[in-house]
Amino acid sequence: MNFFLRTINKKRFLRERLAAGNTAFFHSPQPPSRIFKSCRVCTSQVNGRSVFTLSPRNKKESGTHILYLHGGAYVQNFVLFHWDFLAEMIRRTGCTITALDYPLAPDHTFKESFAAAEILYRRLTAVAYPRKLILMGDSSGGGFALALAQTMKKEHIAQPAQIILLSPWLDITLSNPRINDLGGMPPFLGIEGLRKAGALYAAGADPAHYQLSPINGSLEGLGKISIFIGTNDILLADAKKLKLMAGSKGIDISYYEYEGMFHAWMFLNFPEAKKAKQQIADIILLKAGEDPA
Repeated sequence: MNFFLRTINKKRFLRERLAAGNTAFFHSPQPPSRIFKSCRVCTSQVNGRSVFTLSPRNKKESGTHILYLHGGAYVQNFVLFHWDFLAEMIRRTGCTITALDYPLAPDHTFKESFAAAEILYRRLTAVAYPRKLILMGDSSGGGFALALAQTMKKEHIAQPAQIILLSPWLDITLSNPRINDLGGMPPFLGIEGLRKAGALYAAGADPAHYQLSPINGSLEGLGKISIFIGTNDILLADAKKLKLMAGSKGIDISYYEYEGMFHAWMFLNFPEAKKAKQQIADIILLKAGEDPA
């Protein structure tokens, strides 16, 4: 009974926070009409979840295909910023982007999310040459993208050419002691809310498991990783930790740290955001194995 009450309280807490934040964060589970002006949008399903494939309407397709996993602490769906960002990446690079509406807590768990993402990833490797395939995600979606790559490695499925992590949430426990020292701004749910969201997503599983906290997984044999993080973000501590872990094993990570920037700043339109978007586009345009300029 106590567990049930605690779970209900967590769900109520998250739903209240989400209800309060929906307007501010421009909740948009489907591409808004303006996206259709520059992109072709095809909708399909995997495990009963919507899959949106966006491709250039007025530009030659490059052949590069991105599987995008959105952020939102595993409890929030797409927001308008996501769609605008994806459309801009398509405009800049001619890539095709597949975005998965994966199952969310508190009604679903990470096992259901991974089941859908794994099926979709396997489908994409069947139609897109792996050296032209990119995994990308922001915040929780960044952690999900890294964990998905680690899972595919364990299952001996071809790796993507690039893994692009935008303000990634790499450890759902937020147990890194450096977090408190940094004093950065947390994502929209706050530290307490993030931990509760992570616990619901884990649904009783070990939160240290790499599929929940990919910072605990192996980085060996993965596609080329690029991390974008701001210094005014509590997730900076684990981004730095991942960079150091990779370096200790001789694994090269492209690491972009922006002074004074907050969580997911690259979705906005001021100079530092524009610079980050150009760097992300440059990575998408690169051939596998090359370093960004």
